[in-house]
Amino acid sequence: MYLRDVFALVIAALLVYVVMKSMFRQWGGEKQTPLKGKFRTAMDWLEENGYQVLRVRQRVKWTGYYDSRQFEHQLIADFIVRKGAKTYVVKLANTRDKGVNGLKLRGDWHPLVTAFNVNGALQVDVENEQVHAIDFTLKSPSYVLWRRVLNRLLWFGTGVLAAVVWLHGR
Repeated sequence: MYLRDVFALVIAALLVYVVMKSMFRQWGGEKQTPLKGKFRTAMDWLEENGYQVLRVRQRVKWTGYYDSRQFEHQLIADFIVRKGAKTYVVKLANTRDKGVNGLKLRGDWHPLVTAFNVNGALQVDVENEQVHAIDFTLKSPSYVLWRRVLNRLLWFGTGVLAAVVWLHGR
């Protein structure tokens, strides 16, 4: 056995290990940190109202590029919850929050919903005992919709053509 074969086997084993670890991460014991104050109250409220808490204090790194400049920001969700078939990102309201406007929705909430790939967002105001649901709808221009339909029709046609060619040879 050559050294390059050993090196290839080690790389393959590491790759299999990383893939398996990422696939079965939810089965392993996560670090349990005790929740205090508003977090514990919000978590209890969510569970009492039928939400299943999936994750606590999840972070995502957001990176934007403008030519050669790089901008980084960390998006933090207090909870990721599920109720029925829908998944939500939850943020707790601060005392500094002065309501909502379009800029706050675009800058704070939409990136969270997109980054965590959830159906919507919930803002839990523990002090005032209120929950606000936040959702987004994007209306694409007609040329984007037609391009998507054409792309899917081409893939479907390619599949039909491959099936015909495969079955013709029998």
